[in-house]
Amino acid sequence: MIILLNHVTWKPLLQLYLDPVIKENYLHKVYKESSKNKSKNESPRISSKLKVELQTLRISEESERQLYDTLKHIYGSSFKLSDASEFEIKKSNLEKQYWVERGNLVIKGIVDYSSKDTTPKTQEQITRQFATNKLESYGFHQSHCIEALIHSKDDMGKALEVLFYKYYGIENIVRSKVSNDTDTTDMLERRQDEKEALESIYGDMFTEKIKNQIWTVQVELDYLVRNVEIEQEISRIKQQQEKIKEKEVCRLFILKKCRFGNKCRFLHQQPQVLKMPEREDPNFTLEIRFPEGCKYPYEPPYFYFYKNDGTFSSINCLRIGRRLYNEALSLAEDGTPSIFSIISLLENEFEIRRYLEENKESFLDQNDLLFPKLSKTEDEGDLATHHELGSINRRNRDNITWEEILKTDDLIHKNFKEKQDSPKYKRMKEVRRKLPAWSKIGNILETVYENQVTIISGETGCGKSTQVPQFLLDDWILNRSESKEHVNIICTQPRRISAVGVAERVAAERDERIGDTIGYQIRLESKMSNKTRLTFCTTGILLQRLSMNPDLTDATHIIVDEVHERSAESDFLLMLLKELLTKRSNLKVILMSATLKAEAFSSYFREAPILCIPGKTFPVEQIFLEDVFEWTNYVLEENSKYTRKIKGDWEQLQIDLETAEVEGASAAAVKESIQDENLTLTQIVNRYRCYSRQAHKNLYVMDYEKINFELIEEIVEWICFGLHDYPKTGSILVFLPGFAEIITLKNQLNDNKNLSPKTGKFIIVPLHSSLSNEEQNLVFKKTGDVRKIVLSTNLAETSITIDDCVFVIDSGKMKETRFNSNQNMESLETCWVSQANALQRKGRAGRVMPGVCIHLYTSYKFKYHFSTQPVPEILRIPLEPLLLRIQLLHKGRKIDSYQILGKMLEPPTAENIRTAIKRLQDVGAFNSECTLTPLGHHLAALPVDVRIGKLILFGAIFCCLDSALTIAACLSHKSPFTIPFEKRHEIDAKKEFYTANSDHLTVLKAYKKWLETCARSNYAGQVFANENYLSIRTLYTLADIKYQFLELLVSIGFVPVNLPKRQSNVDKVLEITGVELNINNDNYKLLQGLLCAALYPNVVKVLTPEKSFQIQSAGAIPVQPRPEELRFQTKCDGFVSVHPSSVNFHVGYFPSPYLVFQEKIKTSKIFIKEVTMVPILLLILFSGYELNIELHNGLSIVSLEDGWILFSVESHRVGQLLQRIRKELVKLLEEKMKDPLLNLLNHQNGRKIIQTIVNVVTKD
Repeated sequence: MIILLNHVTWKPLLQLYLDPVIKENYLHKVYKESSKNKSKNESPRISSKLKVELQTLRISEESERQLYDTLKHIYGSSFKLSDASEFEIKKSNLEKQYWVERGNLVIKGIVDYSSKDTTPKTQEQITRQFATNKLESYGFHQSHCIEALIHSKDDMGKALEVLFYKYYGIENIVRSKVSNDTDTTDMLERRQDEKEALESIYGDMFTEKIKNQIWTVQVELDYLVRNVEIEQEISRIKQQQEKIKEKEVCRLFILKKCRFGNKCRFLHQQPQVLKMPEREDPNFTLEIRFPEGCKYPYEPPYFYFYKNDGTFSSINCLRIGRRLYNEALSLAEDGTPSIFSIISLLENEFEIRRYLEENKESFLDQNDLLFPKLSKTEDEGDLATHHELGSINRRNRDNITWEEILKTDDLIHKNFKEKQDSPKYKRMKEVRRKLPAWSKIGNILETVYENQVTIISGETGCGKSTQVPQFLLDDWILNRSESKEHVNIICTQPRRISAVGVAERVAAERDERIGDTIGYQIRLESKMSNKTRLTFCTTGILLQRLSMNPDLTDATHIIVDEVHERSAESDFLLMLLKELLTKRSNLKVILMSATLKAEAFSSYFREAPILCIPGKTFPVEQIFLEDVFEWTNYVLEENSKYTRKIKGDWEQLQIDLETAEVEGASAAAVKESIQDENLTLTQIVNRYRCYSRQAHKNLYVMDYEKINFELIEEIVEWICFGLHDYPKTGSILVFLPGFAEIITLKNQLNDNKNLSPKTGKFIIVPLHSSLSNEEQNLVFKKTGDVRKIVLSTNLAETSITIDDCVFVIDSGKMKETRFNSNQNMESLETCWVSQANALQRKGRAGRVMPGVCIHLYTSYKFKYHFSTQPVPEILRIPLEPLLLRIQLLHKGRKIDSYQILGKMLEPPTAENIRTAIKRLQDVGAFNSECTLTPLGHHLAALPVDVRIGKLILFGAIFCCLDSALTIAACLSHKSPFTIPFEKRHEIDAKKEFYTANSDHLTVLKAYKKWLETCARSNYAGQVFANENYLSIRTLYTLADIKYQFLELLVSIGFVPVNLPKRQSNVDKVLEITGVELNINNDNYKLLQGLLCAALYPNVVKVLTPEKSFQIQSAGAIPVQPRPEELRFQTKCDGFVSVHPSSVNFHVGYFPSPYLVFQEKIKTSKIFIKEVTMVPILLLILFSGYELNIELHNGLSIVSLEDGWILFSVESHRVGQLLQRIRKELVKLLEEKMKDPLLNLLNHQNGRKIIQTIVNVVTKD
């Protein structure tokens, strides 16, 4: 069996075997000594020369034919592809950016000679092969030559006439009729006279091959083959030769016998042999054929023009033939013999060159038939062009009549009166009376009644969240008999857990079930009824209601709780409410805030009144860094990693410290604006006068930017074993910035002989958002006599309350998400907390008993250098979701986004708005006028990131709905993989499901395997999840999110199904949506393409080092690079790194050098997360990059994004076909976005386009 290889790609490999010197040198540059390769401790081989692999796109002949047929179906007979000569030839040094011809083995085909057909070819077959080759030399496609021979029954002359007739469309040319009375003898005599004249003019250059049928003329046409570069080189060499002639070379010097040296009058140099470049052969043949029955000179003959060595462009030969035929056609009208004129025209450089430049005629494509078969057209008359809108199984509360509402109100009033005698209700009411908010009930109701906006500022534990909404509800119920007014109170909470928790607490206080008069609505969950008059919901839910009902006509009171947190959604909601108040004078808005900065909200709402409620917490003592040093006797050593660089040595420091103690006592007070780290020793002593010398020394030498884990360890030991009067029980909560710091401290405490869990006296519990719900719930677990040490991020500031917490250690640092609009990148930056954060952390220790908060920063830093509040979220996040919401609220009308966002409490910068608009235009959500495109309308309606929304829509269109919904659910929520904290560096849970270099497809595969197991039994699903480190709770949540996304798709018309009632924790999306919408569900190549479409322009290039080979007994074996040798580059932001959580983190070889990613985030360096490799064919078809076809040094190149990405293609045809089909796909998608109910499977072109693309990406 013999394998046929691409001659370009095997050449470098072949040389390694044929030329020992080449082989030795080539391998020597990577492996100088084979023994070094065997060393396990070999240092990483990082190449300074990194480039992208220039890949060649290859598709099968079948795929190429299908693409052509589809485009021909769309465009009709006018569809033509350009010839290679139409493209500008660029001279570029591809080797600078790309690895070209790296010895990759490409199998072109296989010939099995063991089963070779030994039957000899017949004479007919041999003749046909010869005739085909001869016809091809005239510039016709091989397929057409064979077809013409078959049609003419192997008569090569007739076949040639057929080809001319079909290529030039002779049947479509209008010409004057020649009379049947024309004398044939006279025509032949005139033809004979012309032949003799031509023989006398051209001599041997003219030949009559067949009498009165075929003439040929040999012509020299230098202008058609003239090469400017060759002419310049010839001219340069001639000038050089003239210079050499001026001074002869010394013959004695050549023999090394000249004794004159520099004084010799001849040249002392070796004679130069200047090789003159050869000009291309200018000889062409013009063949004139007089077909049978041709009435020349009243009819033109057929002209065939070709170059004798076959090196001239076939398309230009055909075009010249067209020009000659047209000229002969015009002369034939007068019956003028035209051959001499035709030859003269051919020799007219100006005319022929001008014609070739202006005329770009295309002829029959190689996939067209000379004699097309009549195709049977499908009867589409009875097929439905549109789907019917599906239905969502939801109760419609909007259809309740006013009479029914009043009747329900009466029932609520009656039940409330009866409840007053309930013992349980009375007990709960007594509990409520003890809350500080109860004493302000009169003031609150009076202020709300008299003002449209009321601000309630209440400290932690005052009861504002649970009591204020009840005060309003109770007041309405009690006074309803007089007014008969209706009430609907909506109270927003910043988090889902808060909305549910507060709603359940309020319902319990009122002695009723949740979902009765008290309800809640969060994502994926709702507990409401027709009786609900007080609804707790997340801010996002209320914003969604505003998009559907901008005037909130069904609401009477809006309460925005925890408004001081300044989330982007709450700030946006405040802006909308401020505008709404001018339209709805009867709407009441209550803002509830922590004590700090309530005045800013009052000012925003035109000096709205502020009511203050004192808190109900136990006293918490604050201990700052200077006191910590004093009480723990902690010593910062000279060589500690937590000290900063100081001038001089430590002995000099001790002397300076003694001097400072004398001078500092009498020195003037230090300015409060100077930070501790910038103070001199004397100033340190002056500022902290009452502290010991060791404390002064520590404050001077410590590095304030580092977290001192030794100090935290010392503090924990002091809390547990030190001599102090504070409690010896209760949990210890340590606030740290991030996951890495939690791991470091946890390991350090584990190694401490006194604090280690091995002692049985302590348990160390990490708390971070990336941990599973099960791991997070450990913080609430009662541990008896075992003392709990919780290591947490700022997650524990507000979201979680640890009841038994007595001690808080505040590192003073947190990680905050910042968005750089110029780089389109989020960064997780470690920064100092604000005063508000610090007080929240302090409050964690005084929830159930008196506590202690130890701050690892000085009291001066807290008072004078911390900001009062954290930076509002609106100033540090991407603005795309807000811009989409604004457009949705304004029904897609043209608006000034800058002006609208400028009305916010703290407006984002104009630059941030501009770059957000640009990103929305990149994904196709905004048009050039900054209004919603059809795609944008749908993306705005989906409560997810625009890229995730795009994936969902494309999944529905390409019939892989269930898989697209699963990936989207994971991206919008979180990955189901959860590895125990202790085993994070030991276990690779994703390895079992690794698929196609893709994080997205790996998670999809794991989810599908879990679903398959669940089909057997729920217990089997639970066991599978546990064995494969999948969080069962997360998997259930993903199932619910998928159903919610499906509801949205049904509501906007993209999925034509009627949904049954949702079943929690059950995934029946595949069953509900059916086979037709999921026919490509397991087509991972197509899913890679859809991910590319959704995540564009988040594309990175993979740069690799130079290819190296290792000598083995079998020969030279290519060595794949190691992961650390690769580099990843984006277009705008330079180099990035794959995040360690990605399945691609440990990959050293990617079949395609292009990846797409979901997000880019900066921590220790710039990471890309949720990464999928994209084959080059999919990048061409599905990315939003502009596509151009170019010729570089003879290579056909597909260029994306102005040359940022380049591919080689086997032929320019493939590039053009992909370019055209992509344009049609874009048009089809735009049509679908405008008309979601459009049935693409019955669409005139839709089915063909989608089926073709699916087939091509699947097979190639």
